[in-house]
Amino acid sequence: MFLKEFELAKNIASSTAEMLQTKYLSDAGIISNDGKDIKTKADRAAHTYIIDRLSNTGISIISEESNTLSFNINDRQWIIDPIDGTFNMTRGFEMAAVSISLWDNGSPILGVIHDIYSDDVYSSFHNKGAHKNRQRIFLSTEKKKDQAILATGFPTGRDYSRDSLNDFIMNVQAYKKIRMLGSAALMLAYVACGYFDVYHEDDIFIWDVAAGLAIIAEAGGAYSIKPGSSALKYNINASNNYLIDQI
Repeated sequence: MFLKEFELAKNIASSTAEMLQTKYLSDAGIISNDGKDIKTKADRAAHTYIIDRLSNTGISIISEESNTLSFNINDRQWIIDPIDGTFNMTRGFEMAAVSISLWDNGSPILGVIHDIYSDDVYSSFHNKGAHKNRQRIFLSTEKKKDQAILATGFPTGRDYSRDSLNDFIMNVQAYKKIRMLGSAALMLAYVACGYFDVYHEDDIFIWDVAAGLAIIAEAGGAYSIKPGSSALKYNINASNNYLIDQI
């Protein structure tokens, strides 16, 4: 079940990345750049491209570019981020990806993350494992928090108050190293590959992490997902089974 949707998601992610590589790498076409957020022609083009091709499945679609006001994680739905790492793309920093996932009853069925720059594909299908391209991937086996690499960031709309930032500092200083790459999807993929050990972000939009969490789960890891400040935002932890309870 859903194998056809898995193959479709991989094909759509690949063709979307190819379209972006052809038309938008040199100029993403900034439409607005207000506050901590940015919108581009590339985002909208990728959104339209993906929606047009997924709509034939008859499954509802949640996308960063659809301005969704409500969300129920228990619904069966595609959760997509047409470009995760848009701001990186506008600066020529080669860290951005197309992210497509399918969730049902609060759990991921499949996830696909296609790196726009390297063409590496990270994917997972329920009970079939996780892969980078054709190679099976697994999380690290690091057991000590003070030796672990934490991947994190400051998502759009997070709380920047002094108390919130102090809590953030208290948390991250327990780790060996910190990595902030500007793409939650790719950071989660790197945790799934064992390059990093832990991923944590508070108040991050579901479309930023949905595919990555699917891949984490199938790579043998674990995650926690708790409601954030709105229906679309969550507090996310993901890691191997040794570290997940230490985050």
